[in-house]
Amino acid sequence: MQNRTEDRKFLVFEVHGMRYALDLEQIAEVADPLPGWPVPLAPSCCTGAVQIHGAIVAVIDLAAFLGFEQCARPEKMIVLSKDLAALAFLVTRVIRIVSEREVQVHDTAENDFACSRLTLPDGEIFLLDVIKIILAAEDIMK
Repeated sequence: MQNRTEDRKFLVFEVHGMRYALDLEQIAEVADPLPGWPVPLAPSCCTGAVQIHGAIVAVIDLAAFLGFEQCARPEKMIVLSKDLAALAFLVTRVIRIVSEREVQVHDTAENDFACSRLTLPDGEIFLLDVIKIILAAEDIMK
C-alpha cells in the first residue's frame, strides 16, 4: 500500500499571470464558467451564484479576491468539494496536475493565503490554503 503523501496531487492554474495550486482532494471539479445570478450587496470579487448539480454555489473571481484586477476572461471555474464549501473560483486558465513527487514543498508565509510554496523544474507556485480563503470569503460576504 502506498503512503498517502506519495499520492497527493495538486491542480496548477494561473491567476493574473501568476501560477497557484490547490490540493486536488479539495476540488470537486473543473468546469467552464457558467452564467450565474448576481448576489445583491456582495463584494466585487463575488461574481454571482450558479447552480451546479442541484446546489447553489457562490462564484469568486480569484484574481480580485487576491487583490489583483478582475479576471477579464476566465477560462475555467474550479469548484470546491461540497464538504468544504459551496464555492467556486474563476481562474485565468488551468495548467496541469502535478504529484507531490514532482515538486519540492516549502513552508512559507510570503502570501496571506498560501500555506506552502511548491518548487517545480519550471518555477515556483504558491499552494493556496483553501480553509483560509473560505474563512476570508465568509467574512467579506457578511
